Amino acid sequence: MSRRITDVSNLVEAIESKMISVDSVECKTKFSADMTETNQITPNKFIESIQFMNETIFKDSIDFFYEFTDTNNILIECGMKNQFMEEYYRVECSTCNGISVKEVDAKLRETIFDRMDKKLAV
Repeated sequence: MSRRITDVSNLVEAIESKMISVDSVECKTKFSADMTETNQITPNKFIESIQFMNETIFKDSIDFFYEFTDTNNILIECGMKNQFMEEYYRVECSTCNGISVKEVDAKLRETIFDRMDKKLAV
């Protein structure tokens, strides 16, 4: 599959509903041409951060990209850049037991119109 974009609310819902689990998170921060710092972030800290961001007015300020790298593995990437620094996150996830790649892909691609259709169908 190719690289696709998702929003933070779909990502949070996929994690909270146990469709995917976060395995590892790496943050690379570049301060200048000479200074780059790479850190590991705990999966729980990353999840808490995106849950918080999902509740703020800034939830649409960062684009999250995902691609399926294996039958059960998903790579999620996001980043921020300004004139002073660049920050890039690489998140490795896996599908949970019993969840197919198609189900995860459908969740991550979900739009407001898909959600409205579900509410109208009930």
